[in-house]
Amino acid sequence: MGEILSANSIEGVVRKDVPERVISRLPIYLQTVETIAATGQSTISSEALAARSGVSSSILRKDLSQLGRSGRRGVGYSCEDLASTLRTFLGLDRSRTVAIIGAGRLGSALADYAGFKRRGLSLTAIFDTDEAKIGTVIGTLPVSDLTELATWPEDIDLVVMAVPASAAPAAAHIAAEAGVRGILNFAPTVLDAPDSIRVHQVDLASELQVLAYYSALDSAPLNPGFEEHRN
Repeated sequence: MGEILSANSIEGVVRKDVPERVISRLPIYLQTVETIAATGQSTISSEALAARSGVSSSILRKDLSQLGRSGRRGVGYSCEDLASTLRTFLGLDRSRTVAIIGAGRLGSALADYAGFKRRGLSLTAIFDTDEAKIGTVIGTLPVSDLTELATWPEDIDLVVMAVPASAAPAAAHIAAEAGVRGILNFAPTVLDAPDSIRVHQVDLASELQVLAYYSALDSAPLNPGFEEHRN
């Protein structure tokens, strides 16, 4: 059925040698196992967890082997222990503070996203440069002037960038000066950020283009001389 993973088996801090494609799947495993645990189920097999997560069981086992040593075989994964291990590995064993830069339609919609708190993320501030938006309230948070980010009384770990492309470089510079460690960038431009900041680009048009490719591939006749490989 799999193996019991204990949170105590993780080797200290977040490792730097784990491939990015593996890291990108770990939050999916965490969400899946937490959803399963919420139903009262205490263990789950690797096959069942893989199917719920949309990957093969071999990929799942290989990914989870990055988390530390395994325990008893034949019982399945302990939902509680695996969730704890994943949270520790992802650095979510403490709350991470998040700010949104951009109080337009996208920023406002993201501010209402209930998943922040469930995932160990605390939305603490919303910033903008538009005087018409500054001082208004989105959800429970007032919109603050972006210039206040540098002297914000609470440390901000991560920033969601929801501004036009033309405004993104200046906003990223302000975030960097404020000591932000990561930027989730929805602006359709590549940010020139210092090495101290991790930038993750979310380009909706590009993602749709990838989906369009696979949609066309699924409907295209097979070429017998071409062997298809998919992840």
